[in-house]
Amino acid sequence: MAIKDLRTFIRALEERRDLIRISEPLSVDLEVAALLRELMYRGGPAVIIERTRENTLPIVGNLFGKWDRVMLAMEGSDPETMASKLTDLVNLRIPQGLFDALKSLNELRRFSQYFPRSVGNGPVRELRWDSIDLTRIPAIRQWVHEPGRFITFGITFVKYGDYRNFGYYRLQVIGRDRFVMHWQPWRRSAMYGELSERAEVAVVFGTDPVTMLMAGVSIPHPLDKLLITGVLRGEGVELVRGSTVDVEYPANAELVIEGELTGEYVREGPFGDHVGVYSIAKEYPVVRVKAIYSRRDPLIPVTVTGKPVLEDGNIIRFGTKVVKPLLKLILPELVDIEIPPEGLGYVIIASIRKRYPGHARRIMTALWGLVPVLGKVVIVVDHDVDVRNWGQVMYAIAAHVNPSRDILVIDNYPVEELDPSTPIPNLGSKVGIDATRKLPEEYGGREYPMDVTTSNDVIDRVRRIVDSIMDRSRN
Repeated sequence: MAIKDLRTFIRALEERRDLIRISEPLSVDLEVAALLRELMYRGGPAVIIERTRENTLPIVGNLFGKWDRVMLAMEGSDPETMASKLTDLVNLRIPQGLFDALKSLNELRRFSQYFPRSVGNGPVRELRWDSIDLTRIPAIRQWVHEPGRFITFGITFVKYGDYRNFGYYRLQVIGRDRFVMHWQPWRRSAMYGELSERAEVAVVFGTDPVTMLMAGVSIPHPLDKLLITGVLRGEGVELVRGSTVDVEYPANAELVIEGELTGEYVREGPFGDHVGVYSIAKEYPVVRVKAIYSRRDPLIPVTVTGKPVLEDGNIIRFGTKVVKPLLKLILPELVDIEIPPEGLGYVIIASIRKRYPGHARRIMTALWGLVPVLGKVVIVVDHDVDVRNWGQVMYAIAAHVNPSRDILVIDNYPVEELDPSTPIPNLGSKVGIDATRKLPEEYGGREYPMDVTTSNDVIDRVRRIVDSIMDRSRN
């Protein structure tokens, strides 16, 4: 059974003695962020900050700063294994007879438990705030040159027709009932907002932990991220429809802000981002708050940015595991993929079973096409290279890359606006490195040099001797 809400997750953390409470008030101006970063860098526990100097609602932070807390959210289930169930749903075939029809019906019934479910009400709607006041929500200022306070861990839900999406976008508070929505043009939610005749959003805080993790995972249109979330949770997410907006959101959340885009654009930023530098100040759309609902005594999650590895590193690792089965469905030659947390999504390493000339380049361009702004650097290696072993990857690059042949650079391609390496926001370049062994067609018609080998029986005998030597040396 899935962990239904944030409060259940917090109780589980407390039972493991992996959460502490701080009663001494901290300021949302610099102090909260500095504390959370220090805890994350040191591998510390999750924390509840019970009071702030500004009298905001209490804060919970560092929820996913350690991988074992991600696994606790998943109740011990591997995200990749759970996500692979989705491929069974995609692979359902048209029934050829009565037996097949009954079998398909049973399969659909089994998958129906993962579908999101609409409910009439939920804990998040326990209270309607009499007065709309965003200053009560713990928006934080993290770095000295930021112009104001930002909401960092609110999940924005948006819909376009029958499609919906949710994700994390920083929100700069500019008034008691207004904030700026920083969704970049390539974001799926930004597309939905721009295409909708009536652009409305629901910003939700403190959902169940798996939904919180999934909010940081890019899933391309038109896949339903809520369905994938249900597969990972083992049961569908319960949703309640907004009272002032036509957007559904998790019923078991702590707090929700219902709002509409006004059509105005104002200057947002600069903001100290996950790359560890200030991102550019730029105009983004304004949202006017129409209503705020919450539980009694809501607890508001906050996350921070800065040079890696912070909490977002584990969300990247989680997302890599989730998307891997989906990528293998599209690219069956894909053996493994790694998006190192230190690479902030800008570096991707993929291993493949190579079958034809130019195969590595096809993988590069396919990955760029699926999520254009990720993978500024894509390294493709052979199937026998461990993509998480940087030594093996470096060896493959050193041994198999002839720069003039094996490095592909594409210019004027969409990139993440937060990438400081490009002077033009949202536009830059990509580089692909083919570190695979070369086929004759890629090697001037000649066979590529063979890897050195020795016989297995010699290896086994020598290992037994060396094991004996090592045992004696330890004694």
